[in-house]
Amino acid sequence: MATDEGFAAGAKREILGNFARLIDLRTGASHSEATQARWTAHDFALFAALLTVGYLAYYLHWADAGLGRLFVVNVTAACLHFAAVVLARRGRQLAAALVAVTTANIQIMAAVQVLGWESGLHLYLIAGGVLVFVIFTERQAPWRWFFILGAAVTFIVCQTVLSPGPERSVPVEKLTIVFSINAVLTLVLVSALAGLFYQRTNQAKAAAARSAATAEYLANTDVLTGLSNRRPLIEALEARGLEGDYVVAIADLDHFKALNDEFGHQCGDRVLAAIASGFKDRLRVTDSVGRWGGEEFIVVLPHTGIEQGAALMELLREQAAETVIPCVGHVHRVTMSIGVADGTADGLSHHVVKRADDALYDAKVAGRDAVSTRGLAESLPAESYQENPRASRIRRPGSTPGR
Repeated sequence: MATDEGFAAGAKREILGNFARLIDLRTGASHSEATQARWTAHDFALFAALLTVGYLAYYLHWADAGLGRLFVVNVTAACLHFAAVVLARRGRQLAAALVAVTTANIQIMAAVQVLGWESGLHLYLIAGGVLVFVIFTERQAPWRWFFILGAAVTFIVCQTVLSPGPERSVPVEKLTIVFSINAVLTLVLVSALAGLFYQRTNQAKAAAARSAATAEYLANTDVLTGLSNRRPLIEALEARGLEGDYVVAIADLDHFKALNDEFGHQCGDRVLAAIASGFKDRLRVTDSVGRWGGEEFIVVLPHTGIEQGAALMELLREQAAETVIPCVGHVHRVTMSIGVADGTADGLSHHVVKRADDALYDAKVAGRDAVSTRGLAESLPAESYQENPRASRIRRPGSTPGR
């Protein structure tokens, strides 16, 4: 029993999946408007052809009702609808749409002329007014309005002018059945078209949302490293400046220009990507890291003191120095100089960035491959750093100025 239920569930999922793929093939947002219109014209022509064949089978029961002319019209119409299907499959969307819609209108007028408005075939013209917005593209808008106006005029003529000749001998009860069938099919067709419009609208909204998300991602993300760029980082800084204590660190790769000049930008890009990956692996979920520009990175550490921030940056500096980065037959090791500054909820995040940049300069002056700090009270010029006892630095043993 469980096996049978599992098989039935799998079969149901497969059927629904195939149906979804079929719908996407015709109306998917990934397709152009012309492609969607082509498949809609194809499906309408096929539907009209099969429906015409159904009517022909039904009319055979009225062999003695004087419907010979209507029978000939519908045989011709079925052939034209199938021809429209072939045209659509060959990419001739406009020709297929014109043939299918024109043939359908002629069929309706011929049927009303023979059977009378009581047959209800002219009700299809209501759906036709909606249909032409689907099977004609925006570039073919004049054809839309031509057929909408034609459908309106045809509907009025069928309802008020056309009347069957005296040779009609179809019983009223049979016409009532035909009217009911046509009314139901018209309702189904209009509902299907409304659903199609609804689906396309949702697909267009989803596609617009995806495009907006992609554009925002590209605008806010450095493509090379996958890190944030300046804009979201500045926003993060402003938010941190309003929430409490935080730390800003600016890291710069030492002698990066020389690496680029000697081994090329391809290797330089690999180095940047590897260092960025190291930052992402080490930092907390609540931290923000991004590429500040060139070979500089910036880190925002919320709810963090300057000593804790400097210790974390020291770990990152050591990690970068120990990382071996292969590129085109070479391996590279790089060092970083890092400046660290702290801030509070004073709304002056740009001051914190300035102090972190000054601390970075201190690390460069001290010999590179170092972490330097500038606390809240430490805003002296970088050249007076050596005489500033409040400015602390953490350096790797053995590093020397001018390295």
